[in-house]
Amino acid sequence: MTPYETLGGASALRALVKRFYQIMDTLPETYGVRKLHPQDLSTSEEKLFMYLSGWLGGPQLFFEKFGQPRLRARHLPFSIGIAERDHAPGDE
Repeated sequence: MTPYETLGGASALRALVKRFYQIMDTLPETYGVRKLHPQDLSTSEEKLFMYLSGWLGGPQLFFEKFGQPRLRARHLPFSIGIAERDHAPGDE
């Protein structure tokens, strides 16, 4: 059984990704990372869902639509400093 299946498949993964972005959109301590995203998070949410689907052993949705993830290259336009790298909600 893959992690994707263990999690509960597409519907459970969508709910997890949706909750992640809800938290990022509301917690003051995530403001630094949130401001790197567009105002409308729907595209970011969909891309993360697609990426995690394949990463967890489910359908390779991201790869099929966009090709290799190349995460480093895709994130180069964003300034991620030590604070953003090390921050996790609840660390305060």
